[in-house]
Amino acid sequence: MKLTRLLAVLICAGVTGVVPACAGEGDVEAVSGATLDIEEIPVLQDQESTDVLVVWFSPNDTIRAAAAIAAEALDADLFEILPEVPYTAEDLNYSDDSSRATTEQRDETARPAIASLPEDLAPYRTILLGYPIWWGQAPRILYTFLESVDLSGKTVIPFCTSGSSSAGSSAVNLQNLTDDTVTWAEAKRLDNGSGADAIRDWANSLMADKEESGMQMRINDTPVNVVWEENKSVAAIRELAGNENGLTVQMSMYGGFEQVGPIGSQIVSNDEQTVTGPGDIVLYSGDQIVVFYGSNSWSYTRLGHITDPDASALEELLGNGDVTITIEP
Repeated sequence: MKLTRLLAVLICAGVTGVVPACAGEGDVEAVSGATLDIEEIPVLQDQESTDVLVVWFSPNDTIRAAAAIAAEALDADLFEILPEVPYTAEDLNYSDDSSRATTEQRDETARPAIASLPEDLAPYRTILLGYPIWWGQAPRILYTFLESVDLSGKTVIPFCTSGSSSAGSSAVNLQNLTDDTVTWAEAKRLDNGSGADAIRDWANSLMADKEESGMQMRINDTPVNVVWEENKSVAAIRELAGNENGLTVQMSMYGGFEQVGPIGSQIVSNDEQTVTGPGDIVLYSGDQIVVFYGSNSWSYTRLGHITDPDASALEELLGNGDVTITIEP
């Protein structure tokens, strides 16, 4: 799989029509009784350029179905958290106080080993991270994952289903494992019986508040689509671009991965250590715009992200000499 950029979404779900949620063999009662009404799991291809990754864990196909549908809706990549030791039906026996899942959930220090981790999360700005609810919380293997990866500067959007429980404190407890630069949204519980259309609608709604702000941007004479952040720095850029000629910035190539140029004014900034990827637009030192066609790690304020053209076309636009960018209201 490709790993190129990031929003983090935690998925808790179960499925009927594919495999009963947390289903075991025979009549063994499972940890979760959640169900989704999904008849077919999409088969996805790696995306050429995406800043969304869906990470999921489930011992069966329930979360896989929800994760695949969400990834299809968002043109996202997928990564499955696989335990080093797979869970068996008996491991998930809800009525057995000595079962593996029950024992792990009762032990706050339990950290089940993961078979492998993503090679590179740097290019992602958004990650969907999927889990079922076990005993009112996310499985402990999610704790292992979050303590093993760097999500600095990314956004996490938790969502879950369960047999009867709400998301409760599951997402808050996961949030406590990450640093203050990670943005967490309120957890979303998918209702039992939710179908593929409902999951697609939910996934698409995640980006609704990041629709284009109305500002248009060109690189030389080429229009590009930008999803702008909602912060004071973007508001200041919008004000600078508000005159009849817009905001024109003469850019210069730097480092083989970015174009940088002065905006002519010092504006408000909120710099944080940030890992950037192709298409990212940031403010540097409060008075310079940087547009990336490669990747870097530095202290920036995020301004937006170019969604079209893709990374290879951006490299062609930005990697062959200095350019002029124009931003208009």
